[in-house]
Amino acid sequence: MEQDGNIQDKFKGAEQRKAVRFMSPEREKDKKLEKSVNRMLLSLSKPIINNPSQVPSSPKDPTNCLKLILDPGGYILLTWNRAFLMSCFIALCIDPLFFFLPFVDNTYPYLCIRTDQHLACVLTILRCMVDMVYLINIIIKFHTAYVDPISEVLGKGELITDPRLIVNRYLRKGFLIDLLGALPFPQVMVVGAVYYLLAMERQATCWQSQCLADVASQNNQTCNFQYLECRNTGSQDSQNWANNTSVFVNCNAATKGISFNFGIFLIALQYGLTTTSLSEKYFYSLWWGFQELSTYGNPVVTSSFIGENLFAIGFTLLSIFLFAQLIGSMNIYMKSISINIEAWRTRQRDTEEWMRRQGLPEDLQQRVSRYLQYKWISTQGVDEESILKDLPADLHRAIQHQLCLDLVRRVPYFSEMDHQLLDAICECMVPFLRTENTYIIKEDEPVREMLLIIRGMVESSPSNGGNNDFYNSIILKPGDFCGEELLTWALLPQNEIIYPSSTRTIRTLTEVEAFALKAEDLKIVSTRYRRLHSKKLQHKFRFYSHSWRTWAARCIQTAWRRRVSKRACATESSRWETFFSLVNEHVTGNEVTGNQESGERQPISKIASIFRRSQQERPEEPDFSGEF
Repeated sequence: MEQDGNIQDKFKGAEQRKAVRFMSPEREKDKKLEKSVNRMLLSLSKPIINNPSQVPSSPKDPTNCLKLILDPGGYILLTWNRAFLMSCFIALCIDPLFFFLPFVDNTYPYLCIRTDQHLACVLTILRCMVDMVYLINIIIKFHTAYVDPISEVLGKGELITDPRLIVNRYLRKGFLIDLLGALPFPQVMVVGAVYYLLAMERQATCWQSQCLADVASQNNQTCNFQYLECRNTGSQDSQNWANNTSVFVNCNAATKGISFNFGIFLIALQYGLTTTSLSEKYFYSLWWGFQELSTYGNPVVTSSFIGENLFAIGFTLLSIFLFAQLIGSMNIYMKSISINIEAWRTRQRDTEEWMRRQGLPEDLQQRVSRYLQYKWISTQGVDEESILKDLPADLHRAIQHQLCLDLVRRVPYFSEMDHQLLDAICECMVPFLRTENTYIIKEDEPVREMLLIIRGMVESSPSNGGNNDFYNSIILKPGDFCGEELLTWALLPQNEIIYPSSTRTIRTLTEVEAFALKAEDLKIVSTRYRRLHSKKLQHKFRFYSHSWRTWAARCIQTAWRRRVSKRACATESSRWETFFSLVNEHVTGNEVTGNQESGERQPISKIASIFRRSQQERPEEPDFSGEF
């Protein structure tokens, strides 16, 4: 019994040492494998960022603001555009106020011209604040993505988020105009503000002419134009001149019978517009400007002053030009938009009536309406296929080459083809648009076209969960393609047209824009161009095909499971080998003198030898031909 207890203790100790020796590396590797899988899942769960400039940096990173790229259709930029539009409206109201700075001061015993310093400071501060908004808008435009004009040939276009391309495009197109807009100069010449400024000029001209007339009639009196400015009113000479002159009486517009003709500015001077407050000046001038622009200057009666006549001619021509431009723009816009909109509304109405007559479900009607609306937004109501069909073959080929070649080259598999083969493929391409959550093709349905995804995301998965309980759903992004069964079918020599069956279900996750290659066209291309049968393109096809990648992943997983199983078997065999070796050592070391003892030792040794022989047998290889 003591010997049996020693054997059990030795076996337990050896088993623990073997378990530590063989299980610890397995546990460590399992933990490493689990961590790597978790990291992979976390990476897949994060949003895909195609541009490194969009990668969010840490809060302590000083270059975080420099790397920010804004979406032109995003909420932040739309909110900023509204705020910037409001600042432009404020600037439109501020700029004409600079013309109201000069005014006639009647606080002194005689009249004089003064500049409103308080108003000048307020307007300067407000204008500087508006200019800061302009500068911020310039900075924002340096960080705003734009739609690539080349990509607008299919759908809504692709956003360019490369900071260097954004800066170069903005410097070439809109930077100079925005910079001039940010400079502190009045941009909008409001007719009413100019009217007030010219009225001030006519008042000063009257004073100067009357002053010269007084000098001619009274030889003992001098005329100094500086006396008309309020900054010189404190001197004794200016007060003596003001007490003895008749300039202010003869230039008072409210007095009838004066010799000076104020022309179109008479009413403003009679109302004392030059001595009123800023609000009265502004709204009176604004009303006068609207009145004259809306009536083409009909009520005005000018004097012989050349500047006054030029001003009247100017705002009359401006009113005619604005009215003609308004009518022309509205006519062109209404003709170009109303035809397409009316055609779309008619088609939408006919489609809705047809669906109601057929008794289609409500959800199906909404899907049809959503697709028609998305297609109209993408194409702006233009039937591109009918336009291309009416053109000659050479023009059709050139246009297809111009529209499709750059987009097709973005697909990695097609970028490996030569120029002649790409031209043949581009000639057969047709636009393909689908809305969100739409089934393009289901499993076991015939594949009639191959899709090259340009924008959007598509889910490809087996509808029945896959063979052998292997579910392999994948997400197709721009640059991927689906319907590769059609390419394999096109490369096989066949007399009968029997389309291949789809092995997966294709469903759109977002709005998808792609190019479609029909089965018949692909068959013709594969027949005419034998380079499509080359080994290099076949290897590239297997590399970029998600079906072949799935097959490779299944092979790797099967090999990995087989390896884990073999290591587990090796661990178990080592345990039993240790056990039987200890038993054999113990039996051999003791003297056995009875038939009963030799009969007990013999089965144990036989079991140990059988186990050693079975350990050297190689496990059966799995057969992949049946699975795939």
